[in-house]
Amino acid sequence: MKKILNFVFSPNSSINDLALLIMRVIPSYYMFFDHGKSKILNSSRWEGLGSSLTKYINDSSEPINIFFGFAASFAESICAIFIFFGFLTKPSSFLLAFTMFVAAMKHVTGTGSPESAFIYFSIYASLLLLGPGKISVDYTFYGEKKFDEI
Repeated sequence: MKKILNFVFSPNSSINDLALLIMRVIPSYYMFFDHGKSKILNSSRWEGLGSSLTKYINDSSEPINIFFGFAASFAESICAIFIFFGFLTKPSSFLLAFTMFVAAMKHVTGTGSPESAFIYFSIYASLLLLGPGKISVDYTFYGEKKFDEI
């Protein structure tokens, strides 16, 4: 029992890497299957998704809405898969955190609860700051030297 407590409560990089793995994999799985998959496969929803951002910048032209809707769909699907595997984690986390911030603002200024969007935002903003950890494709490709520059 003492070994387990020492492992859990001592400053240990392997436990931190395991925590980052859990923080990457579980939310990204749910992001992809509950949000991203249906949006990336249904291009008719992109214009409506894009208007969530363009209403704040006073540009509601159809091509801009479709572009931003695709970008949100891309972030919630492809970037979620990348983060799941720890591939291009920091840029993908940036895109997904930004998307979740816009989604939260949509709920704050409109209808619905912003709770889940803020939770996802906090997870992906943390991954943006902390990186993917050593149990990731990024670490495998780039190693210790370039790891913080990704």
